[in-house]
Amino acid sequence: MDFVTHLPKSDRGNVFLLLFQCMFSGFVICKPMSSTTAPEVAEAYMERVFQRFGASEMIRHDRDPRFVSEVFAKFREMLDSRQRATLAYRPQANGQQERSVQTVIRAVRAYVAEPDQSDWDNQVEKLMWALNTSFDATRLDTPFYLVHGWDPQSTVSAMLGPRPTGLDQKTAYEWRRGVQRPYEYAQASAKDLQAQAKAKRSEAQTKIWQELSERLNVLQLAMQSGCIWLESNPG
Repeated sequence: MDFVTHLPKSDRGNVFLLLFQCMFSGFVICKPMSSTTAPEVAEAYMERVFQRFGASEMIRHDRDPRFVSEVFAKFREMLDSRQRATLAYRPQANGQQERSVQTVIRAVRAYVAEPDQSDWDNQVEKLMWALNTSFDATRLDTPFYLVHGWDPQSTVSAMLGPRPTGLDQKTAYEWRRGVQRPYEYAQASAKDLQAQAKAKRSEAQTKIWQELSERLNVLQLAMQSGCIWLESNPG
């Protein structure tokens, strides 16, 4: 859980951005806010996280532990529940968030640095979508897929629909198809690169495992025969 603070006031009165990120998938959820009182943060957690995914087993944060404890005390009051999440305080986390969270913070700050960008709280949802559907080299998939188990359909793919028959419709279809084709090429290229990287890693891991197995077999034979070989370099 992270906060982006000191943002310019938006048209809807928001000056803060609350971020939640799943430690397993990297999926990021945001909530623009006008204040960061414990009741409001608890309500944001219930709306954006709990009602979609259920209760969290652990909440990692870099805020005042007393404040976060108060937040989840308010959350338990809302649910009339005794369930308690483990709150992991990380005072060293300031400036050391995952790269995806840092990307969100930099992008939002870059956007609001431009004059008359009072709609940043609307644009940030688009940024979340782009981030969650981008390939993660560490997790070897997109956060969206790791959470949902399926890839989202792009807006352009949804626009295409069935192939039209009329002349005017065909012209419009071909234009849309021309927009879609580079996207498909880029997507196919990314998948090829991913497959090549996986194959290289698999070959390297197999080679290491084979070498280790051979060494263990030699050692086992030596122990069974009561002999030990000592290897030394000549000279």
